[in-house]
Amino acid sequence: MIKKVKLLKVVKTPPTSNQKYIAEFELLKEDGKKKIKKVGFGQKSARDYTLMNKKGNKHYLESKAERDKVKNAYRARHQKDLETRDFTRPGHLSWFLLWSKPTIGASLEAYKKKFKV
Repeated sequence: MIKKVKLLKVVKTPPTSNQKYIAEFELLKEDGKKKIKKVGFGQKSARDYTLMNKKGNKHYLESKAERDKVKNAYRARHQKDLETRDFTRPGHLSWFLLWSKPTIGASLEAYKKKFKV
């Protein structure tokens, strides 16, 4: 059983990967042992809310209303990803880091605060 989870880092993946980012967690088990868990998330070629807010990006949408429409559609389709209640899974990471706030930095801060990692 996991006692505590700590987010160590979120980094961009190498060009050969099909995913955008890798999150690295440190899991502290009840027996005191630590385990590192690496989770890839975000399809590299797909748009996300952070990219739609970034001027100059090919996925940029000028209208905030249009960006929010796409974001809400994504979240409606992927609501089921949250059913696991495991915030270290790819679906959760995409939901909270790529489809939450306009920037990855703001999303990361909100994620850390929400899940106390």
